[in-house]
Amino acid sequence: MLEDFVKHLIPEDDLLLAETELVLEKLEIESYNKYHLIHKSKARIHTWLAWQEDPGTPMGLAITKTYLTTNSEVCKKFVRWLNELFNT
Repeated sequence: MLEDFVKHLIPEDDLLLAETELVLEKLEIESYNKYHLIHKSKARIHTWLAWQEDPGTPMGLAITKTYLTTNSEVCKKFVRWLNELFNT
């Protein structure tokens, strides 16, 4: 899922991601979660985005607002692959 990739764009020193994981785990243990476990990555990213300065910012705009970073190695590899695919 796209959200699995976007998780790699969250800055490594971000403290809210760990809190997001704890909340989702608690919901699952207590069977309060409404999402299917296959969609946990969606719940994780959208919960994390909801806790940003501008809650509910779409993923693409979250890069522009620098909530997400494009400095991760996974992102750099993806951009290189896209460039090789479309610019050669």
